Amino acid sequence: MGVSTVGKAWLMVSLMTGAAHAFAWNLPADKSTVPEKEVEEILAGRDFPETSGFTKRLEYVDYKSNGVTFTQVVMRLDPDKPLLHDGRKVVLAATEEGSSSANGFIVTDEGKEGIGVWLAKRGVTFIALNRIGRWNFLAPDRTGSWESIPLNERMPIFSQHQTSYWSKDDFTMQPAGKTSSSSGSEYVRFPKPGTELYKEIVAATPVAMVDGLEAGLRKVLPDSERKHALLLYWGFSTGGALMWPLAERIRPDGYLNWGSSPPGVAYYYGSTVGGRWDWPYEKSALRVRGRGRADFEFYNTHADPQDKDARWQRDLREPRFKAVEDAVMFYNAGSLAEDAMRLYSADFLPAEQKKAGFNKILTDIMATSMPGPALHGLPVWDMNGTLDEVYSPQAMEAARVMMQPYVGKHVLIRVEGLNHSIVNRQVRVIGPIWLRAIENGYFDS
Repeated sequence: MGVSTVGKAWLMVSLMTGAAHAFAWNLPADKSTVPEKEVEEILAGRDFPETSGFTKRLEYVDYKSNGVTFTQVVMRLDPDKPLLHDGRKVVLAATEEGSSSANGFIVTDEGKEGIGVWLAKRGVTFIALNRIGRWNFLAPDRTGSWESIPLNERMPIFSQHQTSYWSKDDFTMQPAGKTSSSSGSEYVRFPKPGTELYKEIVAATPVAMVDGLEAGLRKVLPDSERKHALLLYWGFSTGGALMWPLAERIRPDGYLNWGSSPPGVAYYYGSTVGGRWDWPYEKSALRVRGRGRADFEFYNTHADPQDKDARWQRDLREPRFKAVEDAVMFYNAGSLAEDAMRLYSADFLPAEQKKAGFNKILTDIMATSMPGPALHGLPVWDMNGTLDEVYSPQAMEAARVMMQPYVGKHVLIRVEGLNHSIVNRQVRVIGPIWLRAIENGYFDS
């Protein structure tokens, strides 16, 4: 097995400084927990120093799906000195959690270095695929920030060509009630029939969302480059649910996961272990679920109270809502069927799709919640923290059992003392473990 450029850089540092060992911590084994002592060793930061500067590229990619034009946002961080593994450039393509945008990979809500930047400085080519609807195209300087739009008025913006924000008359708002999500929400919003917002949300099915991920990835990673790359996928939290079906379009070399949602049916199976059988019946079709302060507090019970207000203010730059992702992530099967029927009934649906029939629309949508044939043989490296607020050990192990017939080798590891987030502390633990797994050949064919 070849040694990566990051490994060579560390080896040189070790020799020059007279270090007694290259690693003071062990690469975790399947079903193990990285203990606090080793977490602190990793955080000491001696193992994978910065090796490169990088440049950032931001692209808006228009594409058509279900008769509507959407804009996919994609970022690419290019290291000046790319990390190579066995002669192949290491590329990680990722999509964001359910309350953030791709900006969360660049800067954490603490205002610190995000995981995309951390990896790029160590040679990884990082591609952030911002799911459709979650980028504010009306923000100045292409920042995507939502801070100018009141929290309870936020609805998806699907196109860079939209010139003004939605009117309050375009949607209704009501209390959220009980949802599949354990974090809860105070309010949900629905588009009013007959509006342009309604049309675009109907068209923005899970299939349309995966269409966007594919369009964005092909824009910044052409086939000629992909052939010579070690391409890995990661979806943080909600994003995980959408990166599995992307493999059916562009097959990666494996999944490098942290806090990642399994395919919807596998996650649902995990929920039944805890006694929740109601997910398929939840009415999430067309729904935009707000992620307000209560949701923020749910994920930050262990955070420094003195920092919370400042972090919340930074978080307000992010979308702080979820749309069709809920139905596909939680396998809200009834709502997915409703999405399919509303699309089939729409007057804007292209004639060729209508002619193909309802069954194809429905089965294509439902397939996004299921592990597909392209996953066969792919290695999966799964990790989350012992303080993870949403993915319990029992649920994740059950999901892995369901995934066994569909993927290759699959490890499931927990990290002591980390919760469900990608704050800077997590970044500085996850990153070294990921890099070491790559160097040790976990993703080698």
